[in-house]
Amino acid sequence: MSEPLAVPAPLLLLVAVLALVAVVMLWKLLMVAGLIGLAQWAVITQTEDPTAVLVVVGVPALVLAVLLRRAASRTGPRAGLFPRSARRLEVIR
Repeated sequence: MSEPLAVPAPLLLLVAVLALVAVVMLWKLLMVAGLIGLAQWAVITQTEDPTAVLVVVGVPALVLAVLLRRAASRTGPRAGLFPRSARRLEVIR
């Protein structure tokens, strides 16, 4: 029989750290989405004012649309939603 392959400790540590970062980011995303949904539910069920409903549903949708458009229109090594460091590099040069 052959021996089982041993995984190096640094690789295990790297995988564990990356998994922890992914869990924390997902938890934050779910918390924000839950709070937005809770606020929308509260406004929609407690008021009949169409302007309030439009605002509570429309503002998060507009923010998401802007962020997605910014993310899709960026290219290059400094792409991202908030490329401030790229602007600083351009000013320095």
